[in-house]
Amino acid sequence: MCFAFPENIGYLLLLGPLAVLLGYGVIRELHIRSAVVAVPVADAMMPRMQLWRVILKKFALFFGIASLLIALTGPSLCSGEKPVLRSGADLLFVLDVSRSMRAKDVLPDRLGQAKQEIIRISHDVRGGRRATLLFAGAPLVQCPLTTDQAAFDALLGMASPELIEEQGTAFRPALELAAALLRPASEVRGTSETKGEKIVVLLSDGEDHAGDLRSAAFQLQKEGIHLFVIGVGMPQPVVIPSEGGAPKRDERGRVVMSSFRAEPLQALARDTGGAYFRSRAGHTVSREVSEGINRMAAASRWVMEPADREPISNYFLVAASLFLLSETMIGRGSRRVEKS
Repeated sequence: MCFAFPENIGYLLLLGPLAVLLGYGVIRELHIRSAVVAVPVADAMMPRMQLWRVILKKFALFFGIASLLIALTGPSLCSGEKPVLRSGADLLFVLDVSRSMRAKDVLPDRLGQAKQEIIRISHDVRGGRRATLLFAGAPLVQCPLTTDQAAFDALLGMASPELIEEQGTAFRPALELAAALLRPASEVRGTSETKGEKIVVLLSDGEDHAGDLRSAAFQLQKEGIHLFVIGVGMPQPVVIPSEGGAPKRDERGRVVMSSFRAEPLQALARDTGGAYFRSRAGHTVSREVSEGINRMAAASRWVMEPADREPISNYFLVAASLFLLSETMIGRGSRRVEKS
């Protein structure tokens, strides 16, 4: 047997606590009955309890819920094996568009160099789909997964800090949304073996104002997403231009300075088992990144999957319906004593 939704198998662990609760319900019902009236006169004063009915109702309820949980896993009868060609890598570029990416310690600026890296990587990686997620204080999906390279390039050219009202830099919401985007509804019914590799390429200057990246890193690992991190910028402090070109100032009128920070980006790559690259003035890393992605996709391009699948979810749904219907029809497990 194989499963279309193996991530739902964990729900079957709920059956253990459910069995305990149903068993406790039977014992509690017996105790309540004996506590209300004395056992010798209980049948005369209360409806007679038929223990077998109570137990049968609990069994029907248990197996009805168990059948529903099994149906959620998408069970199929599988036999044989066949080689299947993967569909290529799905690339999601997560681009930092906070104000600090306007700093000109690389030319034309950090954001401009990051865009150049994305364009080259996107063109050099073979097959698959592309998507762009912009983030600053909040994330924004600018381009959903697509095979239209021209549309992807055009939308990327329009990426700017002005597209996101909430500024600052927060990695965690962006990475959580990235994980969600790489499991679209159109792929839910596919088998995990035949989907292409899921890859996130994060580009940023490393200024994370929110922190708490470990939970986001764990989520990426759980989803089987590979992470490539590209740090863009130079370590020397540099002014951040405002929209008019003048240096950005804080509330006290002081010029705001920005420095590239490698530590958060390196930690994120390390926690996810990903790769870190440094894009700086006079040195781009698009070739190294695209070669790494192509090697990753080629190494697992052919996989084995069952040759024949016969879905049996409907049988479990029918069984669940019958069990739950019988539970309601059995009665309350008691009947009144007939007067003579």
